[in-house]
Amino acid sequence: MNLTKYVVSAAALSVMLGTAAYAQTDEPATAIGCLHLQKKVSAALDANQQSPNYSTAKTRARDAASFCAHGVYKIGVDGYSKALDLLGAS
Repeated sequence: MNLTKYVVSAAALSVMLGTAAYAQTDEPATAIGCLHLQKKVSAALDANQQSPNYSTAKTRARDAASFCAHGVYKIGVDGYSKALDLLGAS
């Protein structure tokens, strides 16, 4: 039973670290960071309309904008970063 707890904990930690790894950006988790990344993502969406990940990236950007609008800047910045990654524009 204890081994199971350790395995589940290790798996959860791996997922959290993996999620944090893709979301690295130079922008701060502030309203200004959200604004900068929103502009970058908008330009990347315009330039990559044929991308197979376009609709997923657009959804991520829309979700990120919602988080930023509600003051949850860290999640918003991370969402914009993921959208850029999906478009290959990070």
